[in-house]
Amino acid sequence: MTQLAETLFSNTPPIAWPQLLTLHCSQKNTEIKQVTYCQGQFNISAQERQVMNKNNSHYLTLIGPTIASDALLNLLSALSQRQVSAHNSGDIIIYPPATYPLSTELLENSTATQGDIVVLGFAKLSNKQCQQFNHTLTSWSNDYHIDYALSQTLPSLKQPGVVLMDMDSTTIQIECIDEIAKLAGVGEQVAAVTAKAMNGELDFSASLRSRVATLTNCPEAVLAQVADAMPLMPGLELLIATLHQANWKVAIASGGFTYFADRLQADLGFDAVYANELEIVDGVLTGKIIGNIVDAQVKADTLQALAQQYQIAPQQTVAIGDGANDLIMLKSAALGVAIHAKPIVQQQAQVALNHHDLEGLVGLLQAASCVEASWS
Repeated sequence: MTQLAETLFSNTPPIAWPQLLTLHCSQKNTEIKQVTYCQGQFNISAQERQVMNKNNSHYLTLIGPTIASDALLNLLSALSQRQVSAHNSGDIIIYPPATYPLSTELLENSTATQGDIVVLGFAKLSNKQCQQFNHTLTSWSNDYHIDYALSQTLPSLKQPGVVLMDMDSTTIQIECIDEIAKLAGVGEQVAAVTAKAMNGELDFSASLRSRVATLTNCPEAVLAQVADAMPLMPGLELLIATLHQANWKVAIASGGFTYFADRLQADLGFDAVYANELEIVDGVLTGKIIGNIVDAQVKADTLQALAQQYQIAPQQTVAIGDGANDLIMLKSAALGVAIHAKPIVQQQAQVALNHHDLEGLVGLLQAASCVEASWS
């Protein structure tokens, strides 16, 4: 085993560490099978010294437009120290880094077209340690504007999978019912109820029926006006293209309306959409919803049904959303991701994207490839 001081890495961005290690180890005729970090020291081994297992091992995925060496070294030091304080080995496995494509919105202040992915492995973490890690990671993430995911499984794009997405404020940047309400003259009234429902302060189904009732006699043309102007969440088209290229399925399960979900499916190629149907008679809204409401439990059930329909393994299921009515769906997925989410969702979701749009999910889904990659 070769030991290297962290100062060797301090002036080299992590994405270039493979070249640095290859150069250094080739001079010493050392094979690189595994790279670990422990309290300021990098250990280069010709065999796997730390072995991940399914019971209490965890992966930490870091994604950002740029992950600087000082940022990563600071995090490695803090997490290694936490492990030692918990009387565990301080060893952290470092997998070969990779890149992912950035959406144009993240490129405005940068010339980079690729973001950085770094995956770390922890052979043994207790629930208490995970909570402590998340406390450290939240502060670090905000300081460096890097998103992270601490998880026991990594869905792989090399195997079939499914992503189920919320629609309003997830695939698109608006809440459609609020936009309809604005044009119908009841915007403030409806928006206030929407905000409370998404924060989990109101029963979703009851609040939806009350909001839809205020739209009675609204012309259908208003729906078309909103649909024509729907702003897509940045990174959506990149995400769909990436998933379909990998033979994944991608669908919408929305507490919103079929009028808009169907348009998105027709325009972008979603494999399936599930939403609520507004009753329209003689070109105007009646203020009612046809059939049962797509609520939080229906969303979770839809994810399981899609996995069964397409014979997707449980560890290959992913869900993403922003509101309280997405929480059950997020928790039922192998990887549940909150995006620009409400506070209650941020607190409870397994993963929260705060510094990315949907291209962040593209980055997270490439983490498995880092684990499978070789340093040589």
